[in-house]
Amino acid sequence: MEEDKKVKIDPFKGIGLCFSGGGYRATFYSLGIVSYLNVVQFEDKPLLEEVQAMSSVSGGTLLAVAYAKMAQELKTDFKTFFKTFYDTFTPENDTLLETAINKLEDDKIWKANEHKTRSLINAFALVYAEMDVFKGDFSLFETPESKHLKQVCFNATDFSFGLTYRFQNDGDFGSAPLDNALVKALRPKIKLGDVIASSSCFPLGFEPLLFPDDYFKDQKDENYQKLKSLKRFENGVGIMDGGIADNQGIGSMMLINGRMKGALNLIIVNDVGSFKMKPWQQDDSYTKKGPSIKQFFAKALSYFKIKALYIILILIGLALIILNSMHVFNTCNECALPVLYIIGSILMGIGLTLTFLGGLATIATKLVKAKIASLFRKNVPEVLLDDIITFKKLDIGLVQQMLTNRLTSTVKMVNDVFLKQLRRLNYDLFYSKSSLIHKRITTTVYKLNGQETAYSGGTPKYNELIKPSPSSLLKDVCLTASETPTTLWWDKEDILKNRMDTLIACGQFTLCYELMEYIIELKNSKHDLDIDFDALDKVDKQLKKHWTAFNKDPFFLVKAMKK
Repeated sequence: MEEDKKVKIDPFKGIGLCFSGGGYRATFYSLGIVSYLNVVQFEDKPLLEEVQAMSSVSGGTLLAVAYAKMAQELKTDFKTFFKTFYDTFTPENDTLLETAINKLEDDKIWKANEHKTRSLINAFALVYAEMDVFKGDFSLFETPESKHLKQVCFNATDFSFGLTYRFQNDGDFGSAPLDNALVKALRPKIKLGDVIASSSCFPLGFEPLLFPDDYFKDQKDENYQKLKSLKRFENGVGIMDGGIADNQGIGSMMLINGRMKGALNLIIVNDVGSFKMKPWQQDDSYTKKGPSIKQFFAKALSYFKIKALYIILILIGLALIILNSMHVFNTCNECALPVLYIIGSILMGIGLTLTFLGGLATIATKLVKAKIASLFRKNVPEVLLDDIITFKKLDIGLVQQMLTNRLTSTVKMVNDVFLKQLRRLNYDLFYSKSSLIHKRITTTVYKLNGQETAYSGGTPKYNELIKPSPSSLLKDVCLTASETPTTLWWDKEDILKNRMDTLIACGQFTLCYELMEYIIELKNSKHDLDIDFDALDKVDKQLKKHWTAFNKDPFFLVKAMKK
């Protein structure tokens, strides 16, 4: 290709980072990514200082908010930030879950924060807001002070229109139907703790937050009251996990790049999600357990009503008292037996008490049944109503099996099928853009774990031009990292397997590998591209040196950064 027809690319001038969702797995894999970018030098400064934009989801948002905050405040060098963030979340220091539960149980907390719904996710939001690494509000990003990081987007999902809800400092705030001048006026006052909670409250584990209700303590603010007067906001907008609509933050980054007129020369998507899923298993443990649902509840409810026995007890007690007064039970015509008065009174008391309680229970039962019926009418899809009514005739064991299969398959659909399909669609969008050719990298937490998959057609193959091949030790560390569950806490197995360090190391050596592959890709197209290959070679030499070290000790860089 002639020189004037070559495509000019500055590979590391202007980087965009996407951090996927995935609980702590995403948080610390992402920490590995940014920490490695801080090590690799390009034109005498770290690649991290070329990062101009960030888009994050769920667990990735914990790291993204903390780093973006540090980058804007200009008070802390990266190594100090790394140690502070790391120390905050080590298993011995991480009390996030415990503290959130304590807040949830504390009446004083909710009296002091009456604007918030009393819920687990709001308890998490209050904890985040108190943590040094997350303290502050969105005003930090209104006029970015960072020399390099100018665009931030922390993603959630709105439950009014089903769109990605973007906490971002440019473009639509929220989503197009929910963005307006009043929202933008309130935006600087949004606590970073609420942003993190909004992005990370995954379905079934948490409930949505309500915007603007849960976000602003001063609800007498003129802009707040005007916003609440708008129909779309009068009952609040449910805000939940960013992973529902885009678990990699790809769509938001592509919009950012569009607003920057294609200024990003490299977009790195860092993904701890997976194309793999465990197959759904049917529950076939049904054995006949006796009565039908209708019979069971009929029998149970029969105890909560006025019974003939209660009236009989009253009558027997009354009869004993009257007959004893008439001296029927004594040969002495002028004497009554005191013991019969006592027995009669006790029987009458028991009968009256049971009758009173039975009456209350009957009324309560009718009210509860009416409430349940109302809830069914409001919340159960019409197509299922006849199905549920039919359940009344079925054996309890069969109903249990049917409900178990429906629940587990629905959870599988929400947490696996939908997310994976959306993942494919977003990657199709990302890799179909011709304008992003030679400008994109994807790092995945499982890339180097050496495991066979249904898609790999056997043992994974690695780039033959990258030497050495991934060592057994490196692959084992990657496997341990990729098997980390999606939680926002460390369990005993996580601690035993040192998953915090393995995730950070996995992010570091995976990015090292992908950057080497990226440079190979550029060199293979050298006749079509106008690139400073001398500068590229300098980066490549660093990567090769690090790659050799990672294969000997995957934790060598983590150890160095913890000192």
